[in-house]
Amino acid sequence: MDLRGEITRRSVKKLRKYRLVKDRVGERNLELGCAAAGLSRMLARGFWVGMDFDLSTVRDYSRYLGRPAAVGSENLPFRHGSFTTVLMLDFLEHVEEDLLLLKEARRVLVPGGSLLLSVPRGGNLLIIKIRNLLGLKKEVYGHRREGYTREELLSMLEEAGFAVEEVKEHSGFLLELLEALQNFVYFRLRGRKKRRAGSISPVEEGEFRSMKKLLFLQKLAYPFFKLADFLDGVLPTSKHVIFVQARSPKRTPG
Repeated sequence: MDLRGEITRRSVKKLRKYRLVKDRVGERNLELGCAAAGLSRMLARGFWVGMDFDLSTVRDYSRYLGRPAAVGSENLPFRHGSFTTVLMLDFLEHVEEDLLLLKEARRVLVPGGSLLLSVPRGGNLLIIKIRNLLGLKKEVYGHRREGYTREELLSMLEEAGFAVEEVKEHSGFLLELLEALQNFVYFRLRGRKKRRAGSISPVEEGEFRSMKKLLFLQKLAYPFFKLADFLDGVLPTSKHVIFVQARSPKRTPG
């Protein structure tokens, strides 16, 4: 059984990202941040390569997807104009030199290439305070920062040389609250000795195999997540994920 695939298909937030991104993927794609790769398997098409800072994560990603992946840093190990699309889904907040990574993403894109980016919202948000009370501080998630305000993110993209085409926000308070409670349960189930530094959820195949009860909990919780997402759409709750599509500049004539 493909446990990570099953878990991905029962994640309201991951399915929302899939719907946002699936028709925007290009011919030559670079995914920055290999993570658990369940969503990557759903999206991968054409030429697809992943990159992450962690060697064991990269190896597992490559085995699971059957796609090449590289270990790198903010200075991307790829040539200018290598890709038509760069995906950076929930990765920028993990990076120390975030502006440098955005500039490098622009460098490796073809002129007019597309950046698909999602980040958590930052600022004085109630959900951040609740996570902190549960012991789910940003370091537990491996985040360098809680997130970005819309203004901060758009300003960074402009400074990096991108032209923003579309901005969407999703994932309301009730959905985020349920996810925080679910992550708290997972955090406790793993135990201190088995926790991976900087990751709140399973990433590698062995971690998924050892957490079959996580899939059972996910199945039980999924209807409640769907209900929370519906209520967030009806009620005036603030949204906590920012999705952006931006373009690298096209060459000027002459």
